[in-house]
Amino acid sequence: PYFRRLECDLNFHGHLHGNNGPLPISRADKGEWSGFVNAVSTALKDENVPYRADFNGEFRDGHSVVPLTNLARRRVSAAMAYLPEGVRARPNLRILSETTVLNLTFSGRQVTGVDTDSKTGRQSYSAQTVILCAGAIHSPTILMRSGIGPGNVLSKLGIQVVADIGGVGKNLQEHAGVAISAYLKPEDRMLPTATGYIQMHARYSSGHDGCPPTDMAISVLAKSAWHPVGKRLGTLNFWVNRVYSTGTVSLKGSSHPAEPEVNFDMLSDERDAERLKSAFRFVARLVTHKALVNTALDPFPSTWTGRAKRIGKYNRLNYGLTSFLAALMDSSSSLRRSLIRFAITDGRSISDLLASDELLDRFVRQNVFGNFHPTSTCRMGSAQDPTSVTDPSGRVRGLSGLRVADASVMPFCPRANTNIPTIMVAEKMSDALLHEREQQ
Repeated sequence: PYFRRLECDLNFHGHLHGNNGPLPISRADKGEWSGFVNAVSTALKDENVPYRADFNGEFRDGHSVVPLTNLARRRVSAAMAYLPEGVRARPNLRILSETTVLNLTFSGRQVTGVDTDSKTGRQSYSAQTVILCAGAIHSPTILMRSGIGPGNVLSKLGIQVVADIGGVGKNLQEHAGVAISAYLKPEDRMLPTATGYIQMHARYSSGHDGCPPTDMAISVLAKSAWHPVGKRLGTLNFWVNRVYSTGTVSLKGSSHPAEPEVNFDMLSDERDAERLKSAFRFVARLVTHKALVNTALDPFPSTWTGRAKRIGKYNRLNYGLTSFLAALMDSSSSLRRSLIRFAITDGRSISDLLASDELLDRFVRQNVFGNFHPTSTCRMGSAQDPTSVTDPSGRVRGLSGLRVADASVMPFCPRANTNIPTIMVAEKMSDALLHEREQQ
């Protein structure tokens, strides 16, 4: 019901979709798919990953166009959807931009407000209830800086312990992935009029013991970067959709300017590592499918190296350099293969990695990336669960007047992109808060 409440689906109706919510849900036309993406679709169908028109309703193995929070081809953020002009004009709402929350304030175990810092100086604000929505990285950071977290750790940093809650900053999860890319002929590249470069999502089941269905995911990118080289490369990003590895967010010091130490520890659970290696083998087989063999040319294992990061920055120098490299790639297949082997990758080919489990294991561990989906560092759970931080309504255990309402409360990273699930959490938590106030 809370998913339906938040959305205004412009393509689908029925009991699985909302049509009156503040957030528009639309989908790019399948006709915008590049030749590369169409070829991937054909290959997936032959691998029993069928096309499903309603990716937000048919939660089975399949692939589809990408559901977007878009209206008139422009992304609609949560701020745009929930803070239109009429809402911002409310007399009981004040928005403080460029303001940092330093810490929470207390009277005993009752949270009484926040201390902030901005260009105009430090300021304190009082509140009956503080709702913390700083995300899976900074919500636990603010809690720990305020004395809420693992007591022995906070004491060593000179922070007065208000509530000894060991789970704060633990259980960090993220969708762990790697990628395979390939050179595309001009007729198979992304159309300049297309809505977005991520044109297809897919999910499938690994069959690994103890893992649920649809535990793996693939995003198909019609182009791989903004620059001329990136426009010539199609990419299959694939990741573990239901992860088991957990990391930590911890403080380096008590001062607020110091960013926390973030250790995702991806692939620390062997189930994740083994499934990501199996996914590499699956995608490597996919790019040899008859529909792709003449479309995805010279496929290679993608690596997000320091060189790739530097060349990915928007500037004229990088545009000029990548224009030159792109021209070389177009001029000769043998020259293109040499550039891929010695300038783009670390020298290892897909066949090298498939021939050695040791090399493949090293590759996925060295090149694993996240998908900007961090969760679970203030996870909700029962009062008997020593790792939980909040109850199912977001109330922080052992304290009054404090809730957390963001991706950090998710018990584990969901088998989905986290934008809409996080907004659903906010809808559910706000409903619980209003209901409790009505009962008072």
